[in-house]
Amino acid sequence: MHSFSTAVLALAASATVVLGHGHIRRVVVAGQTYPGFERWANTDQSNDVTWSFTTDNEGPIEAANVNTADIICHQNAKNAPKSVPVAAGSSLQVVRFNTQGGFEHPGPEMHYLASCGDSGCANVEKTSLRFFKIYEKGLVKGGMADDPDWNMQKWATTEVHKNVQPEGEGFIDTYTVHIPADIKPGNYVLRHEVMGLHRAHLGEAEFYPQCVNLEISGSGSQQPNGVNPMEMYHASDPGVALDIWVDLESYKIPGPAVSSVASKRDIESSPTLKTHARDIKHWLSKFMA
Repeated sequence: MHSFSTAVLALAASATVVLGHGHIRRVVVAGQTYPGFERWANTDQSNDVTWSFTTDNEGPIEAANVNTADIICHQNAKNAPKSVPVAAGSSLQVVRFNTQGGFEHPGPEMHYLASCGDSGCANVEKTSLRFFKIYEKGLVKGGMADDPDWNMQKWATTEVHKNVQPEGEGFIDTYTVHIPADIKPGNYVLRHEVMGLHRAHLGEAEFYPQCVNLEISGSGSQQPNGVNPMEMYHASDPGVALDIWVDLESYKIPGPAVSSVASKRDIESSPTLKTHARDIKHWLSKFMA
C-alpha cells in the first residue's frame, strides 16, 4: 500500500502536464549550429535539420499509440530538408526548448540511428526506416521518488535537466549524442527520444521522439540491421507500464538492446545490476551465518 506522501507525489505528477512539452530548437556540432523546426516561427525554414510534427502543444505520443507511425519521429512527422554533417566518432548536442521550464519529467533517454538509403533523408519514407539503438540511459539511482528535486530517485532526464538554462521566452535542456566510430558513412536519421514516466502508473507513459537528419562521414564499415519503430515498444512493457512513485530500485529500459556498434560508454551502468549484486550479497550473508 502506498504511503500518504507517495499518493501526494503521484497526484502532483498527474497535475504536471506540460513540463516536458517542447521541441529540438537546434543541433550543435563542433561549434556550428543547425536550426530545428519551429512550428510557430515566421521565418524561412528551408534549412531545418529536424523533422516537423503537428501536436498542438508539442506534447507526447501516448503509450496507447506506440504501434502507430506517430512513434517514429512524432505526430504526423515530415522529413527535414537539410542534414547535419558530423564525423563518425564525434559528438553533437541536441538542444530541446520548452516554454514551461524545460524537460522536467523523469524517464530514460535513448538514441537511435536508421540509414536513409539511396533516397536520402529528405525523401525517405519514414515507415521504411529501421532503427538500431546507439545509446540508452534510464534509472541512474534507485530510491524514493522525490519530485521536483530528483536527488533520491535519479533519472537520465532529470540529471540532464539539472543543467537547464533560460533562453528567451523559455528554457533549454542539452543532450549529448555520440556517433559510433565504426559506423558506415552515409545519410542517417537520428531518433532522439526521451520519456516521461510521471503518469505511467495511470497507464499514460509519455514518449517524446524527434528526428534529425545526419550526414555521417568517416571510414567505418558497420551498418547494423535495425527494427521497425512501430514494433519497438508495447504499452505492457515493464519499462512503460510501471509505478515510479515508490521506492524504485530497478528499471528495464524499453526497446531493443544497444547495438554492438556503439561504444561501451553508450551502455550505461544500471541500478538493476547494483540491486542484483546487493541482493546476492545479502543472501550469501544469511546463508553463511
